[in-house]
Amino acid sequence: MQKLNVLDETIDYIKTYGGQEVEQVTLIPESHLGNYRKVPHAFRIQIEVLGGPATLVVGLPKDFPSSLPLFFDSQRQFGFIPHIEEDGFICYTRDENIVIDERYPGAVVLDCLKKVIDVLKNGETKSNNFDFLEEFEVYWSKTCAYFAHAMIDEQDESVRELDLIVLSFEEDLSFFAYERTMDPFLYMEKLFHQDLSAKEKRRCLYIPLDPGTFIKPPRKGEVWSLKELKDNIFNHLSKIKKDRLLQLLRRSPKSSRRIEHLILSVTIESNKKALFGVILHYPDGKVHNRKAKVMLHPLIQSPAKINLVPVHIKRHYKEFLFTRTGSGMEFVSKHAVVIGVGAIGSVVALGLSKAGFKTITLIDHDWLDTENVYRHELGVDLVYTEDAPIKLLSQKKVHAMKKEIERKYPFTHVNAIDKKISDVFENNQIDWSNVDVVVVCIGSPNVEMLISRFMHKLSGSPPVIHAWVEPFGIGGHILVTLNKVEEGCYQCLFRPISDETPISNLSAFAATGQTFTKSLGGCGTYFTPYSFLDSEETALLALRTIFNVLRNQIQGNPILSWKGDAAQFLQAGYRLSERFGMSAEELYAKRQSYINPTCPVCSIEGSKN
Repeated sequence: MQKLNVLDETIDYIKTYGGQEVEQVTLIPESHLGNYRKVPHAFRIQIEVLGGPATLVVGLPKDFPSSLPLFFDSQRQFGFIPHIEEDGFICYTRDENIVIDERYPGAVVLDCLKKVIDVLKNGETKSNNFDFLEEFEVYWSKTCAYFAHAMIDEQDESVRELDLIVLSFEEDLSFFAYERTMDPFLYMEKLFHQDLSAKEKRRCLYIPLDPGTFIKPPRKGEVWSLKELKDNIFNHLSKIKKDRLLQLLRRSPKSSRRIEHLILSVTIESNKKALFGVILHYPDGKVHNRKAKVMLHPLIQSPAKINLVPVHIKRHYKEFLFTRTGSGMEFVSKHAVVIGVGAIGSVVALGLSKAGFKTITLIDHDWLDTENVYRHELGVDLVYTEDAPIKLLSQKKVHAMKKEIERKYPFTHVNAIDKKISDVFENNQIDWSNVDVVVVCIGSPNVEMLISRFMHKLSGSPPVIHAWVEPFGIGGHILVTLNKVEEGCYQCLFRPISDETPISNLSAFAATGQTFTKSLGGCGTYFTPYSFLDSEETALLALRTIFNVLRNQIQGNPILSWKGDAAQFLQAGYRLSERFGMSAEELYAKRQSYINPTCPVCSIEGSKN
């Protein structure tokens, strides 16, 4: 009954305040509501668009006015214009964050009606024809029975041949087209879980239409004729592209069976294209022009019998995929070394993979165990690996992480080194000149001092970033070092506050002289208590810091800290340091005050001693 009251209130409001925009309102019988996406209530309104009368249907969803009303051109008065779907639904807004004033449902309808009229006016005057290009792939997909996967460099404007693999998944037929300069088989096997080396290979032509091209997509259920396809291709190619295409089309095929694959692109705006595919084949697989001395391509021959099948294209090109993340391609050639792949390092390693790093080297000699999976990015399924049908072997963290990263993100290459970092240094296992950033996530001060000393002795060391977390969620820290300047290193953090005090970590939120490690079962089971929330927050801060360092958005070598809730820490009887009492603004303002001007590792004065 409440919804009926909303309906009555809405209609009364529209009749009262619709003015010249709404001339008539007529309720639609319940038996006809199935035509309007099964809304519980709908009514017709008479309006005026560009001086002419029009009838629209307004549908009120079940949760209206909490959600927006639906509008339909139910009589198809406006033909094929952008933003009107096949059932007449008018897409008048893309803003999912519109705040609706639920107190006045009728006003909501009238406000939305203004947007609908703008869509209709723009469509009638063709001022929004460009939107056909914006939505070209959506329109095209509605005509397709098949889809193809494509790994295409869309910035290359040349007409060229691609290789195409025929995929078959039970009753489904699909294709994978890729540049001949690429080797996508590892990626494809990870994606499709199949050995694809024995699959049938065909040729596919890639035809990028000239920038500035405007073509309308077909309506749902309609397919271009061969003539329409040819006109849309040859009327929108430069002479160089057209000559190259004709050269490729005249190549004689090796058999009489003719199936031709095409992928076309039309430029929407700079660095943005619409991709769509076409399959051309003869109904019986034969060429019907017997007089031809060679078998001509259908785009040249124009045979009487030819099938044109539209194909929806799904992109797999790395540059396109990373552009969608918002980070673009800035990290796709980068190499990161992650030392320690525990609770923090595992999150960092996966985050670098998501950001597109080309190579990640993981260094950790520790084993993955069931005791630490609840703070780790890896689960129990990777604790053991099969060596034989029965025998199970424990895995080192780096090997398990390598499997996980390359399974999820095949574009990233992972080097797994299951050695102590001291052994890696001693054996010169890494060419540091090819490394862009080093991330240290081990939380062991003595080892991290060793790393700091080694990296500072390198000529042209990459930036080194240390990340660690404090117990019971009181906070975490990121230290940037070797960021184009020497001064400021991990060693600087460890010195006495005064002559009377012992050496302590100047960044710590916990007061010095306390022990936090706990044991669940004696020696060998010691751990520092913190949750996955603490390690992940520290890892996320580390990732943002890494990206900002590589973007040159961080100057010098600051220490960056986040503070958590100290309640659990204090309840356990521990004491906080004075630094924990600083505000976030104070911590940031003093981010480089830790630097020791006489540090034996990073200072000029210290290096003389």
